[in-house]
Amino acid sequence: MIKISISVTLMLCVGWAPPIQAQAQTFNVGDYVDAQYSPDNWLPCKVLKPALTIMGAVYGYTVTCVPIAVNGPQQFEVRFADVRARTPNADEKKVEAETAAALTRQPKGAGLGVKFGTREPQACASRTAPAHGAPSADQARQYVLCEQEVAGPGQISLITNVKVQVAPTNHPPNQLVLALHGSDIDLREGIWEIRGSYTQYLCAELSLQPTVFSKTHNCNVTDMPTATGYCYKNTFGDWHCGMLDVAHAIANTRTNQLPPDGN
Repeated sequence: MIKISISVTLMLCVGWAPPIQAQAQTFNVGDYVDAQYSPDNWLPCKVLKPALTIMGAVYGYTVTCVPIAVNGPQQFEVRFADVRARTPNADEKKVEAETAAALTRQPKGAGLGVKFGTREPQACASRTAPAHGAPSADQARQYVLCEQEVAGPGQISLITNVKVQVAPTNHPPNQLVLALHGSDIDLREGIWEIRGSYTQYLCAELSLQPTVFSKTHNCNVTDMPTATGYCYKNTFGDWHCGMLDVAHAIANTRTNQLPPDGN
């Protein structure tokens, strides 16, 4: 059964020794199999690698299975006796082809996105326009992209399908905005409310992913249909804009997704 390290330890403690010839390995890496999760429960899995080596002999496999759909594939160790062959269904073959195609699209080189298998985050060559007054919808959209596409430890944030509307008048920042940006805001300009929508991708670093599936489906994707925020100009004359949809920040999240197009 899955998770057999306890039984192996017991065998070694009582002096059990494996026979000179281990059972022949019958499955290859990438083969579709069923693995026994409990006496009456078999899970559909794939062979990740040979595993469970005892005194130099291989007695099982590491497999990837999906006990809980939203969590994606998880790794388990299984004995030879607890694995049986199976035929993949149409959805699994589709995911396999999708994964292979995604691997070939992943960027190469030294760019920031390479670590995450994604395109590069957007950057703004300049943030100074307009000199005074409200930014246009296109300017605000670009500033939102530059502000919200960033990489941090182990994760990158990218956004797509960005739509922005800018309020026709400005107003002084409220206490919350002052608490967040008080020392940075040019109070002579005030802030401009914005609203709109976008889709956010939070993608994990590839080096932290154990399987080819997780190395290509390494993003959590959240639709933000009713995002709100503001734009302000700082004391150096640079614009900053950001939006968030608090009501949908968790409810609309899909796990184990491909990065956005443009890798």
